[in-house]
Amino acid sequence: MKTYSNIPIPDTLVWKGTQKFIAINHKENPVNDEDEGKRYEADFTIVDELTAESAINAFTRQSQDTELEKAVVYNFEVDGKPAIEVKTEYQTKVETTIFKSLPDKGFLKAGSIYSYTDGAVMVVQDHERTTYAPELTPALFSFYRTVTEGMEWIVGEAISINETRTYNGKTYKCIQAHQSQQTWNPELTVGVLWSVVPTNDYANAPQWVSANWGQYVLGFIVKDSGKIWRVIGVTHTWIQPALTGNGAISWEYVQDV
Repeated sequence: MKTYSNIPIPDTLVWKGTQKFIAINHKENPVNDEDEGKRYEADFTIVDELTAESAINAFTRQSQDTELEKAVVYNFEVDGKPAIEVKTEYQTKVETTIFKSLPDKGFLKAGSIYSYTDGAVMVVQDHERTTYAPELTPALFSFYRTVTEGMEWIVGEAISINETRTYNGKTYKCIQAHQSQQTWNPELTVGVLWSVVPTNDYANAPQWVSANWGQYVLGFIVKDSGKIWRVIGVTHTWIQPALTGNGAISWEYVQDV
């Protein structure tokens, strides 16, 4: 929606309660009597959390679902609950280039959103821009990437259920939506935030070790005693494959190495 003002319109401000106002496409107009109050204009939308992903979703809602957008802005109810709580997943989202490019230097204000590489970043802490890439300073930015499936896991990104990321050469599937943190990497949170995606790459199948029992999910492939084995039953088996025999409840023989 459009908004107008006699003073410059900020990128972000508090809207109602915990809701936040986010503006883009700022423009300064010539001053005249007929357009009093319209010296500055911008497009704006409302979000319930300051992250790059929520901003992308909100501007997509603005462009594709104008009725829901109005309900959110005016704090109407939809289906018996506040409109901002109605979460709609849009198949095609707005391009991240609607935001200004991340500058190489200067002061960055918390809540500001910038286009960056193939996605966008939101500043989560006021700071002077450094030479370090946002990926190396996760305490300062949250991330939104246009393409995420199978991409390398990074800190500071909102991750939804069933999305996949790679980490230390393995692929993981998210089993609980969360914002990635350094101490929540996939290896440390298997079974809580992530599950290991089974591989059919027999040549690169890992050697079975009892210490890794928590990562042996259904379909996982391992090597043991010169053979390839696949988990078929219990998804956290500690039983050594070679001791179970073909047709056991935990493992099945696939082929010789």
